[in-house]
Amino acid sequence: MLNLVNLSTYHYDLQRFNNNRQNILHFLEKNHIDGIELLNALGWKEEIIPKKNIKGAHLKNYPTWLDFWNNNQSALLEQFKDMDLVKKYYGGNRDDFIEHYRKEIEIANKIGVQYVVFHVSHVQVEHTYNYQFTYSDEEVIDGTATLINEIFKDLHTDVTLLFENLWWPGLRKLNKDLVIRLFNQVNYPNKGIMLDTGHLMNTNTSLESENQGIDYIINTVNNLGELKSLIKGVHLHCSLSGKYVLEQMSKNQDKDFVFSPISHEVFMHVFNIDNHKPFTSPKVKKLIELINPKYLIHELIASSSSELEKYIQAQMKALR
Repeated sequence: MLNLVNLSTYHYDLQRFNNNRQNILHFLEKNHIDGIELLNALGWKEEIIPKKNIKGAHLKNYPTWLDFWNNNQSALLEQFKDMDLVKKYYGGNRDDFIEHYRKEIEIANKIGVQYVVFHVSHVQVEHTYNYQFTYSDEEVIDGTATLINEIFKDLHTDVTLLFENLWWPGLRKLNKDLVIRLFNQVNYPNKGIMLDTGHLMNTNTSLESENQGIDYIINTVNNLGELKSLIKGVHLHCSLSGKYVLEQMSKNQDKDFVFSPISHEVFMHVFNIDNHKPFTSPKVKKLIELINPKYLIHELIASSSSELEKYIQAQMKALR
């Protein structure tokens, strides 16, 4: 099992290490981390992050994408107010959208990563507050399969494609029928699951403790039966935001939303749901032993490299 950490090529992440290759390598060695899962491979520079240290790549996530894919202009205008902004957000038309992902995978191949990660989810801004979703899990899964088949069509790669669960429509609760539905429709053969523990905890607003969350995840994994073997990686972090979510749902049932999918307020709201804090309960070791993943990613959100180190060490201690 490889112990990895998430790192992006965005300025706010790299500035924690002063954009310095040696600082990054020292951080990995000091914290007994085997490598990096990279976000935004398009911004990758070998002189800052050596390719030999990058084991996986997280493909770009467009939380609100299915209306664009389905060419639902009325829904897009309702959210973005301006079709020029829609074009800017998605990088052009449908072909450009596909091409973006193909470029990311081509760079991932150049780096030599072992896997790439793709979110199976869709949500509109207002629904992140009131949870009155437009699409069903099945509709998001069907759309995802169609998109993935277009991306990988005639693409020369054998990289492992891992589908990640979120707490919005898609692979939400990782139930058996939805996993089968997705995997039966995706033509690309080398595929599996990246189980995100915090995202799964976010589907249960009644969770009040780490141990309750761990039990919930273990039950979900056991209910997959033989499909458990599809879980190749785990994004390990803890999220206990049920109280906040229920408060937001209560406050926002009839609210008119005026901000777009790219507003700062929305980002902060999502972070309040998706905590990305370390597990500290030793019971988490039981979960990892059950899954026995090939890749264990300490996917933690911190304000500095020192705080990130503190979080990693806390989670490592729990796993011991």
